[in-house]
Amino acid sequence: MTRLKSKLLSLNSTKPVHLKTKVFSPANCEELRIPIRTAKTAKVVGRLAERLTHALPGASQQQQQPRDDALVSGAVLVQHDLRLSLMAPEDLHEYAGLTTTTITCRQKITLAAVGLDLIRWALEGAFGGVAEAPLRERKGYDDDADDDDDDSSTAMVKRSTTPDGTPPYDLPRATRLLIMDTVALTWRPGGEMEVEWEGNMTNDWMADAVLCLLLQIEGSPAAVKRE
Repeated sequence: MTRLKSKLLSLNSTKPVHLKTKVFSPANCEELRIPIRTAKTAKVVGRLAERLTHALPGASQQQQQPRDDALVSGAVLVQHDLRLSLMAPEDLHEYAGLTTTTITCRQKITLAAVGLDLIRWALEGAFGGVAEAPLRERKGYDDDADDDDDDSSTAMVKRSTTPDGTPPYDLPRATRLLIMDTVALTWRPGGEMEVEWEGNMTNDWMADAVLCLLLQIEGSPAAVKRE
């Protein structure tokens, strides 16, 4: 190391005094602390970049400017070597080459003493955001349902003529409720319910709260009175 130091000093001996080179040669096993301060910048790409920018008149896609009031949420930060990229989870496969997997969880329960009106009232009181969603039937449910109602939020189940010859009548309709855009609850005639959600830490908490509420309202005075 001493010879290397001497060689480096000799190669830089012709430099002016204010540009004089200094070479530090530490001893063996001596601890060195070299502070490196660099500003880390992440590049926003994909759909996330489209949501955070606004187009200027006559500007190309590269000349779009970010909005001052843009709020970033639900983004993923990906680091490759020294490059940082900020993107939406849907763009991980395209921009980062990563494969994503979605786990769908389903839980079935039967509450014969609880009607749909009571369920909706309890969910709206607890969570607020409850809306009807398109009903997605799977094989094994409502095989006799009318094909014309596949795209609606409810499916009508029809019976044939009764034994006494009276005209057929309609049973209560199957309904799908979406709770806070997270948990889907499908109610079918007879009190059969299916709770479906995308598995993650937040959605699992929401699903547990919905299931606890459903089991609680079955023993409530309103449900007992209805039964």
